[in-house]
Amino acid sequence: MRKTPETVVLIDCGCAFVQKIARAVRDRNIYTMVMPGGTPVERVLAENPVGIVLISGEDAAKNAEYRAKFAATKLPLFTAAKIEDADAIVNFCVNSCDCHKLWKLENFIDEAVADIRAQVGDQTVVLGLSGGVDSSVTAALIHRAIGDRLTCVFVNHGLLRKNEPEMVQQVFARNFNMKLVYIDASDRFLDKLAGVGDPEKKRKIIGKEFIDVFAEAAEKSHAPFLGQGTIYPDILESIPFDGNPKGVIKSHHNVGGLPENLKFKLVEPLERLFKDEVRKVGRLLGLPSELLDRHPFPGPSLGVRHVGPIDRKTLRILREADAIVTDELLKSGWYHKTWQTFAVFVPVRSVGMKNHQRTYDYVIAIRSINTVDAVTAEVVQLPWELLFTMSQRIINEVDGVNRVVYDITQKPPGTIEWE
Repeated sequence: MRKTPETVVLIDCGCAFVQKIARAVRDRNIYTMVMPGGTPVERVLAENPVGIVLISGEDAAKNAEYRAKFAATKLPLFTAAKIEDADAIVNFCVNSCDCHKLWKLENFIDEAVADIRAQVGDQTVVLGLSGGVDSSVTAALIHRAIGDRLTCVFVNHGLLRKNEPEMVQQVFARNFNMKLVYIDASDRFLDKLAGVGDPEKKRKIIGKEFIDVFAEAAEKSHAPFLGQGTIYPDILESIPFDGNPKGVIKSHHNVGGLPENLKFKLVEPLERLFKDEVRKVGRLLGLPSELLDRHPFPGPSLGVRHVGPIDRKTLRILREADAIVTDELLKSGWYHKTWQTFAVFVPVRSVGMKNHQRTYDYVIAIRSINTVDAVTAEVVQLPWELLFTMSQRIINEVDGVNRVVYDITQKPPGTIEWE
C-alpha cells in the first residue's frame, strides 16, 4: 500500500466503531489507516505515521502495556474510546501532528496515475473487469495512466446476475475505448464449486480460478501485471485481529484468495479508499452513472449469496429471485434509496401450498442495507407493500421457492453478504 504523506494510524484495540471514526477523520482531509490491536510497533512505524491513535473500546486499562510501547516511540499519541471522539482526534492531528489536511481525492487521482506509471513502466496490465464500481474505476485509472497497454478481461464464471454478461459488454463498448476480452468460464467454475459448502473454501476456489483464467489471458497479452479493484475494507476484513487467524472476518477473493505462487505483480490503485471514496473518484474520472450508481456486487458474485453448496438448479432459483428484487426496486423508485438490496438462497426447505397442492421448497431471503463505507451498515425498512410484491412475485414466478423472509440484521454483527 502506498505510504500517504501525513498518515495517522488508528489502532483498533476493541472498538466497534473504529471505522466510523476513521471515515470521520478522512472527511476532514486527514488520511487515516486502521490497524488491528496487537500489530507490532515496527509494522506501524513502517507506514511513516505522523501520529498514533489507540481506539481502546470499553476496557482501556488492559491496553496500558501496548500503549506504553507506542509512547516510547516519541510520536504524538492519543487514546480515544467513543465515536464522539472524532472531533478530538481531528484536533489532535492538526495541533499535535501538524497535519495540513492534504488528503483530497483530486490529488489522489494524480498520485494514483503517477504511481501506476512508475510501477508498470512501458509494460502491460491485464485487469479482471466485473462491471462493478471498484473494477470499473480501477480500469479507468489504469487506462488513464497507460492507455491501450491495458487489457480488460471480463470473465463469466457462471455466478453473475441475470443478463449481466450482455449488459457489461454493452456498457463498456459505449463508454470506453478499451481492449475488452470476454471469456465464458461458467462450467469451469461451477464444476470446481460442486459440493463445496464452506464459505471460505468457496471464496478461495473462486479467487484461484480467477487468477488461473487471468494467467491464460495474460499469456496471450504478455502482461506481467494484474490490475485489481481491491479497496480498503477488503484489506481490513482480511486482517486478523490480535494476530489470530480466527479474527479474519472473511477472505476476499482479491486479498485472502490469492495463491502464494502468484506470477503477476499486482496493481491495486484503490487499496487506500473506502467505497464512497471510490464512487467520488469515479465521478471525477467521468464514469457514467449506469456504472457508478449500480448497487455494489461482490467479487465472488452470487457465490456468496448462495448459502451452502452450489448447483445449477438452485443457482437459477437465486438468479431469477434476485432479478425480481431488482426489478421491483426500480419500478417502485427505491433502487437509489438503498445502497444494496439483493436476494439470498437459503438451503432450507419448508412446507407450503401452491396451486392447491402441498410443496416442499426452498427459502429466499431479501437483504437491504444502507452504508457509507461498507464497514458498518444499517438495515433499510423497505415499505411493506414493496416487500409483499417481491415475495408474491418470487413465489409465483420462481419454481422451487415457497417462502420469502426479510433479513433485519445490522453490520455488525452480521456482514453485508451472507457468506
